[in-house]
Amino acid sequence: MVPKHQIAIGLPNLVAIHDKEVRKAGSFRTETIELCSQCGARFSIGYIDATKENSRGKDEIERSPGRLIEILTKDHRQERVHKDFIDLDL
Repeated sequence: MVPKHQIAIGLPNLVAIHDKEVRKAGSFRTETIELCSQCGARFSIGYIDATKENSRGKDEIERSPGRLIEILTKDHRQERVHKDFIDLDL
């Protein structure tokens, strides 16, 4: 879940959640969707328990797919299974 210190200051982290887990995430607001280029796994990128007013800037949202792709590529190189929940704190 979201780290307590992030909730306390009102700036939640951007996270990626595997689509099969999005329904379990509670109040998750999707900003964008990204696919793993190697296995096709679909991830929703957004915020948990965040309103539009306390979300981070558009610049961070635009950089988040690149960060997720780096993480997913590293998973494949190291022959790891993708996590269902990935913190994209930039």
